[in-house]
Amino acid sequence: MIESTRMKRAAVLVAVLASIGVFVPMSASQTPEIQRLASMIPVSVGPWLSEADQAYDAETIFEYIDGAGEVYRSYHMRLLVARRFHKDGRPDIVVDAFDMGASEDAFGVFTHDLDGEDAGIGQGSTYKAGLLSFWKDRYFVSVYAEEETAETREAVLDLGRRVAAAIPGRGEPPDLLRVLPGEGLERRTVRFFHTHSVLNYHYFVADTNILRLDPDTDAVLAAYGGKDDRSFLLVVSYGNGSAAAGAARTFRQAYMPDAQDRSAVKTENGRWTALRTSGRYVSIVFDAASAEAASARLEAVERSIGSVRSPAP
Repeated sequence: MIESTRMKRAAVLVAVLASIGVFVPMSASQTPEIQRLASMIPVSVGPWLSEADQAYDAETIFEYIDGAGEVYRSYHMRLLVARRFHKDGRPDIVVDAFDMGASEDAFGVFTHDLDGEDAGIGQGSTYKAGLLSFWKDRYFVSVYAEEETAETREAVLDLGRRVAAAIPGRGEPPDLLRVLPGEGLERRTVRFFHTHSVLNYHYFVADTNILRLDPDTDAVLAAYGGKDDRSFLLVVSYGNGSAAAGAARTFRQAYMPDAQDRSAVKTENGRWTALRTSGRYVSIVFDAASAEAASARLEAVERSIGSVRSPAP
């Protein structure tokens, strides 16, 4: 009983200190960036009070998120502030607020898991089974309840709205999305990423990195046509035309060895794969119904590539 009372008093003290602008650290080392990110998270929601924050960077993220830490690192995460909300007799609620450094990467890590309903929060959001995720400006935020109830759902969504409102700016999604043809596009399948491992998570290409993806490449993957006739479009932006040509060459050798001079090849599943390079860009269609359909999509991509704002090679 005494220990419980002390814990309650400590939680109240944390909330009071935070409410007057005093950051309560988990570690001795604090930075203005941590304080700024922490200030965007409320100190209470309904009957839940916040506990002390935990802060992590790209090197220490694995102490908090074991298996999934590499995903955030692949999007160049800078900082995570995690805040737990507790109320005796109710499930805990946790806010994980990530500073990704750039709005493109905040959007990208949001697209890693798009399962759920649109909650109308931030610049894009999903909610499912007690978990809310959204992005706004350069920030990616997840809010989750350890058990979903009607009360925790309301609290999770309330926290999300309040964090989103505390983020002052709005960010732009990646320019590379502009190369995606609109006809037939399944917009809720658009994924933006940099690395081979994330590509394979969404669409398995090969065990080895035959497209030479790395943290400096930008890539977008999207589905077209619906469930009955679904194909996929991948567009990768490299640092220069030479890098793009090299990636196209290794992809052809590994994935399309029988293509010879043809731009499209029929694969084992009876569908078509086609590839095209345009300057620093490589575009690939997977699982098209015909060579003609794949070629038409690649032509549409090539027409739109000129509208993408990017540095000169």
